[in-house]
Amino acid sequence: MRYLIVGAGGTGGLIGGYLAKANHDVTLIARGTHLEKIKKNGLIIHSYTGSTNTVKDIKVVKADELDNKQYDAIFICVKAYSLKEIAPVVEKASDENTIIIPILNAMEAGNILRKEIPNRKISDGCIYVTGYISAPGEITQNNKIFRIVYGFNGKKKAEFPALIQLENDLTSSDIDVTYAPDIYSAIFRKLCFTSAFAAVGSFHKANAKDMRENEEYNQQFKALLNELDEIKKAAFFTNDYNLIEENLKILNHLADEFTASLQKDLAAGKPDEREQLIFDIVKIADRLGVEAPNYHKIAEFFGYKKKDVAHQEH
Repeated sequence: MRYLIVGAGGTGGLIGGYLAKANHDVTLIARGTHLEKIKKNGLIIHSYTGSTNTVKDIKVVKADELDNKQYDAIFICVKAYSLKEIAPVVEKASDENTIIIPILNAMEAGNILRKEIPNRKISDGCIYVTGYISAPGEITQNNKIFRIVYGFNGKKKAEFPALIQLENDLTSSDIDVTYAPDIYSAIFRKLCFTSAFAAVGSFHKANAKDMRENEEYNQQFKALLNELDEIKKAAFFTNDYNLIEENLKILNHLADEFTASLQKDLAAGKPDEREQLIFDIVKIADRLGVEAPNYHKIAEFFGYKKKDVAHQEH
């Protein structure tokens, strides 16, 4: 299969690097100095084990340099606010047989793409991985967890024969992969920690250590988790795990200085994901009739207006 990875940051760089290292046909879309360094030196991956691997001769291009050939599978690894911008690129690189998997911190990513690019096989998905661009052309992976969860909501994997090869390729590249027919439940589960941590961290300008040790921050984090748990129940999302315990455990295992990308982007005045990580949670709560005063407080602080309530139904 021919793979296109749209976005070569921590997530996309690791997916592309692992696939290419296992000799699969991969093209990365990157930009700027990161692109030039990969072209010159290959993609350098610093592993959680302490080792460093260089993936030589990996194909990397700017978005406008793509050829006119269609890819068999496309992973979307950009921030949610860039989805509409990259939609024409994805449309050009795909046809009705291409499997397109957005892997973002957003419940609505697939819906946005399906609206922008009709007549395509667009799934929904999320990823468990910790990676970041540590220098131009270099990705650092912080721990062993590397798992893609994806699915076409309400549909069985057998309806898409191409997924057999895709999953074999990912597995052979040391990437865990799970197909989830109830994919919105899976995305919500993944989004919970990212949302609550980013909301509290951005509101108080706090890191993981602050959130563990400061009573006010810690209680607010727990309050957001409780509201997320109420949303989970009201939405009838998968209930085979303890949302609060699971996410408190994640917080307790983070490095002291860890902060959310939302917090960094806000501080730098860059485009950010407050819409997906905070506002969308409020919209879902309102749609389901769930009281979420703590989420509302933080959302309104960051500019949320009640009129933004979503009308989409999953």
